[in-house]
Amino acid sequence: MLAHGLSAVREMFLDEYARAFADAGFAALAYDHFGFGASDGEPRQWPEPGLQLQGYRDAIAWLADRPGIEPGRIGVWGSSWSGGQAIVLAAQAVPIRCAVAQVPTFGAGAPARSRATIATMERAVAEGRTADTIPVVRDSAEGLGLLFNDQAAAWFARVSAQRAPSWRNEVGIGALLEPFAPIDHLPDARVPLLLIVASDDRLTPPAQGVAVARTVAGVEVVQLAGDHFAAYEAGFAASSGAAVDFFRRHLAG
Repeated sequence: MLAHGLSAVREMFLDEYARAFADAGFAALAYDHFGFGASDGEPRQWPEPGLQLQGYRDAIAWLADRPGIEPGRIGVWGSSWSGGQAIVLAAQAVPIRCAVAQVPTFGAGAPARSRATIATMERAVAEGRTADTIPVVRDSAEGLGLLFNDQAAAWFARVSAQRAPSWRNEVGIGALLEPFAPIDHLPDARVPLLLIVASDDRLTPPAQGVAVARTVAGVEVVQLAGDHFAAYEAGFAASSGAAVDFFRRHLAG
């Protein structure tokens, strides 16, 4: 069960993770979140955490009903924004056996939004225009957009041009107003949880989340070299391999 980050779509290497898991003998369901990429749903580009968590639950229920699937052996995998959602799911009463959160959003220690971004969002809320969109990535530290660190703009521009023409550099402002702090759910993990973090990640810094994870039984941490986006390309073998090993231990047999 795989879903992607804040605005990313399946073709941004989610398909490669699904293939790696399938090659290891697992049934792999990779999907775009509601309102993104190939998925339907209105409004478009609406990464509201509660909505996407319900999407995971719906996908779990759908997969559990497929022929050849053992409902008691389902695991979830999420990356970045959805990595945070995987943490939340691991703490909720959902029918999964384990979860993997790759370079996850913890909701703590993240870089501050630019002044232009804060001003634009505050103005939209004050004027009742929460359906307005805002860029996902920005080219400069003080520009308009949510993500800047780890050369986010360059990565999304290159990967969308090469692999994912359906990606759009915008998300709805209203979808960002719901509080989202996956780190608060870490101590309540009900199923085995693997955190795959990157040592130089400045987009979703892992230090605070890892510190909490070290105190929680059943939560494992694997650290990769590189920044937030390294896991998808230079670190793909390491990141997918760690997840495959974890799934073998908790889903097989």
